[in-house]
Amino acid sequence: IRQPNTSAKRDVMVLISILMAAYKAEATISAAIASVLDQHHQNWELIIASDCGADYLALCRANGIDDPRLRMVATPAIGSGAIGSGPSAARNRALAMARGDYLSILDADDTWLPEKLSALLPLARESGLACDNTRAVHPNGKIIGTAYPVSATPREIDALTMMNSGVPHFSLLRRDLAGAGYHPELRFAEDVVFNMEAIARAGAMTLLPQPLTQYIQRPDSAANAAGSWQRAEAAYGQILAMLADGHLAIPAHQEAAIKHAFAEKRRLNLAYGAAIEAGTADSFQEFLASRRLPGV
Repeated sequence: IRQPNTSAKRDVMVLISILMAAYKAEATISAAIASVLDQHHQNWELIIASDCGADYLALCRANGIDDPRLRMVATPAIGSGAIGSGPSAARNRALAMARGDYLSILDADDTWLPEKLSALLPLARESGLACDNTRAVHPNGKIIGTAYPVSATPREIDALTMMNSGVPHFSLLRRDLAGAGYHPELRFAEDVVFNMEAIARAGAMTLLPQPLTQYIQRPDSAANAAGSWQRAEAAYGQILAMLADGHLAIPAHQEAAIKHAFAEKRRLNLAYGAAIEAGTADSFQEFLASRRLPGV
């Protein structure tokens, strides 16, 4: 007699809180939310942190999306009459409202494949922290590249591997591994620091080398908009100072290597800035992909 898969049944019952920071995302957020609605794992809540004053739930209803699992909260700056708290503060506001034992992050201008949550949850339940193989794409769907070679075999990666890929990692993690959340003073590379600290708490992150996240390279996105490389330069300066002062959780025995990796990311960003100024680069992911080509 075939025994029931009790692990799969437990997974179905797990509530996953999805945190989404949204800033002037009216043109993209419906597609992002639709990709959540299409998830095979249906026990989720999506908490939208509006960082621009927009009523995204009203926008969803106008587009035929009305689901009780969608919630919205305004960021602290909105309550004070300003706008634009930044992605760290926005995600922290959503985190404060989260009810799930597991968390995941989806940006308002990206999308997931339907298997994203169902594929990562068993891995995250085992190790505490899991990610897929982020795929950078143009808005028209043309593929730029993935963080790692595509494979079906999960493996553990450390913080240095994650950082050196140059591509964001959108993890699924046990809530306690998020610590106090994002560092609100960081407005760029905050996701790298968040994942590094989560890995420090978990010991490693399980990578499923399947591309289940579409990281869409739009000209006006935070990573590609005018002045993005200058903002990244400022953020890397902040991060290196925080590391020097001991304000960040660092994976065991990797302090020197982590500091070097951030210094290298800063150097690469300056090279990207030079390419932008010279008119030879349009997005960081395309710039990074060109450097990976043979003979480049």
